[in-house]
Amino acid sequence: MIAEHLLFQSDGGFIRIPIWGHIPLSGALKKILSHPSFLRLKGIRQLSFSQQVYPGATHTRFEHSIGVYHLMKLILQRMLTSPLALSLQDEHFRFDDHNCRVLLSASLLHDIGHFPHAHIIEEQIPLYAGKAVFSHHEELCRHFIYEQNPGVPTIAEILQVEWKVSPEAVIALITGSSGTCFSKLISGTLDPDKMDYLMRDAHHCNIPYGSIDIERLIESFVPDPQRARFAITEKGIAPLESLLFAKYMMMRNVYWHHTSRALSAMLRRLLQDIASEGMLSPDALRDLFYGNADDRVLHELKQLLPEKEHPLSALLDDILMRRVYKRAITVQPYLPETAREDERWFVYNSDSGMRRARELEICQFLNKRYHLSLHGHEVLIDPPSKKDIFDYADLRELRVYPTRSEHIHYALQCESEYIRFDDLHESVFQSDFILAFERYTKKFRLLCRPDLVERIVESREAIMCLLANDIDLFR
Repeated sequence: MIAEHLLFQSDGGFIRIPIWGHIPLSGALKKILSHPSFLRLKGIRQLSFSQQVYPGATHTRFEHSIGVYHLMKLILQRMLTSPLALSLQDEHFRFDDHNCRVLLSASLLHDIGHFPHAHIIEEQIPLYAGKAVFSHHEELCRHFIYEQNPGVPTIAEILQVEWKVSPEAVIALITGSSGTCFSKLISGTLDPDKMDYLMRDAHHCNIPYGSIDIERLIESFVPDPQRARFAITEKGIAPLESLLFAKYMMMRNVYWHHTSRALSAMLRRLLQDIASEGMLSPDALRDLFYGNADDRVLHELKQLLPEKEHPLSALLDDILMRRVYKRAITVQPYLPETAREDERWFVYNSDSGMRRARELEICQFLNKRYHLSLHGHEVLIDPPSKKDIFDYADLRELRVYPTRSEHIHYALQCESEYIRFDDLHESVFQSDFILAFERYTKKFRLLCRPDLVERIVESREAIMCLLANDIDLFR
């Protein structure tokens, strides 16, 4: 069977990548790795602006995609060789030839739709005439899988001929629109994407927070057909804890680093104003970002701006020259009494018009109080998102297949083969504990040009009233 060939044999040599070392290559795999639509991922950095903080963080989506493919391959090998894993599969949740091929190809192509700074832009997509300028990278996977390149077949054709899978099945799995039972294996608490990027990002940033016992974690994987996802045995609890803690530490120290967040906010505001003011058409912006690499896209954007003396050109120069906005106000966006979300701070993430209006009002306030000539983009709101960082809902569904006698006895009492991870009481990393990680990670920040920090701090009370929508107090 072709799946066995892809999983256990190599007829195309090897490729060496950091973390996992030598990755065996099949002929089918090499045809995708050498395809122009996949090679473009060599120009898409995994961590966007993080290299401004960690100079080694220049690794790309190309490297990461190979790593995710490799981990999925190891997981599928476990599903096909472990007697326990084989015994727990049923007719609806079985790792047969076809399903293995679809899962492998979806793992390899899960980031094919990425473009420069995609995650930054997707957090608050700029609008033009009320319509989104950019698509989410998952939605773009179809474009690049079917993209025509001179002299070579499309990736879709390679999937059909070499991998013997339907491109539509792969796209459906990547986008989560398949309705199949395998979507949680691509994106969830125990997905190879997360396992790879946490270790890879930590390695390239040269920080010690991403150490995870991946081999032992994968050795603990078993299928959970009822929940259509992976479960673990008891031996996977400790490495799962290391994965969850690694994500928390990476969020605190890398993904939510104030310099990266500031540059991200600057770019989002720049693109929103360019779009809303009609300085470049939505088509021109899409062509620029979808067809470019990280290292070139902002320099080419500078050349395309029609007015070189426009205030937005100064904002773009600040990004290019690393004149980073500073934190002036930081707020914990949760109510202290109940630890629930304080809507006053989260609303700015979902309402870009309101966010931009507040930024303009704060600049006007500073102009009036300090006799300045701010244009409106010198103060920026960096709000938290309501989207779960730690896959809280999926973690609540995670189950453990008991192999120790005391746990087997407990499972029998519950009349179930599996035990909810939370109910096992073998780890402090309960789903409720993970909510505390969310609260300590997310922050609301008001950012500004460095020369404005002292003035904003001096006017903190009035600005806080405005930010909290207490307009009467502000006036």
